[in-house]
Amino acid sequence: MFHNDAAIRQFLKVSAGVLALTALELAVYALIGRFTVNVLLGALFGAAVSCGNFLALTVTVSRAADRAEDGNPMKARAAVQGSSVLRLLLLAAVYILVLKFSPLDPLASVLPLVFVQISIGLIEFFRKDGEKNGSKRP
Repeated sequence: MFHNDAAIRQFLKVSAGVLALTALELAVYALIGRFTVNVLLGALFGAAVSCGNFLALTVTVSRAADRAEDGNPMKARAAVQGSSVLRLLLLAAVYILVLKFSPLDPLASVLPLVFVQISIGLIEFFRKDGEKNGSKRP
């Protein structure tokens, strides 16, 4: 079982950001008159995939850090690199299949993938000085 509290908190913050940005995406679609059920389902699908991908990344990196602390940094690095390739291929396969065989709106489905990076950037921007490197700055 995964028990890294800091990683879980980071995942929850990023997921909240992704959901807020997805709500904003849906509001924009509604404002421009393009909101449909397919847009809604596509955005929800994209948000779920984005959060799942970020969770997989979080768990992998946390476990790799534990492995590196135990004196095995090469295995930790290989695990992170292997996970990155596997997650990218899995994302591509899922999106190709879903967008080819379902009526989901492609743009609404893909946009939430970018929302993870935006959420991380916003979290870092609004982080207090004392939280930046784990120490208080004068």
